[in-house]
Amino acid sequence: MNITPRDIRLFKSIATYGMLTTKQINSVCFNSIALTTVLRRLRILEAEKYIQRLRGLESQDVLWLILSKGAGVANVEMPKRHWSKNLLEHDHKLISLRLNLEATGIAHSWIPEHLIRANIFRKNDFRTAKEKLIPDGLMGVNANGKRISVAIELELTLKNKDKLRKTLSRYKRQDGIVGVWYVAPTTSLLSSISSVWSSLGNTQSGNRLYLSVLDDVMKNANEAKILCHGRATKTSELWTPRPAHPSAQSVSNQNENQEYISSKSSPENHAPICLDTG
Repeated sequence: MNITPRDIRLFKSIATYGMLTTKQINSVCFNSIALTTVLRRLRILEAEKYIQRLRGLESQDVLWLILSKGAGVANVEMPKRHWSKNLLEHDHKLISLRLNLEATGIAHSWIPEHLIRANIFRKNDFRTAKEKLIPDGLMGVNANGKRISVAIELELTLKNKDKLRKTLSRYKRQDGIVGVWYVAPTTSLLSSISSVWSSLGNTQSGNRLYLSVLDDVMKNANEAKILCHGRATKTSELWTPRPAHPSAQSVSNQNENQEYISSKSSPENHAPICLDTG
């Protein structure tokens, strides 16, 4: 079959984000044309073993993954070969959050968890790597004219308090970031996270805890409230958005992300991404 430039863009997009729903693919690669047209092409690519579908979301939306044949044609690496059904909802919501933050210009760049994890396990033995701090993502933002890195954590349920305390303690001591942004579905969950953070006391690193409600960020990322040190601020006031570009043009490919990893840099080439336990 004939592989078109749009197919290549599709393969690169799926490789960049890990997985995308049909609607997300339509927005990113097909400029929001009729879904029937999008599905027709996806089914052809599926039949030829370039991509595969995955089900399991609460919304019943179909997810699409790239296969080795598609990755080879597009000259990209496969982000993952196996996706946990238990984490599928979390991973999908995280990708949706990333797409939203990129589209509105808040996120200037993004390194996903699977690339950070791969880099850490490549450079450390298994036991050491398991003890490293691995965020859901690292986001590059602009604050007061400076490029900085913020760790992202999407928390859908409250973890074991001891585990949460250990994670937050590591973030308090972590060099190379200005802080960690916890996004959660409820204010009560955010309050629990804030309470644990406060109980840890101050550290010399000066890292900050940012808190936001997921629905607020998804509805309007620029106007969403971020709570930091007890003060509520709009995201666009805290981090300067850059002019938004069409989704299909703004997608960076997997090779570009790999270059960030290889250079041991944060999304903005300012800080080590191989997060330590401190």
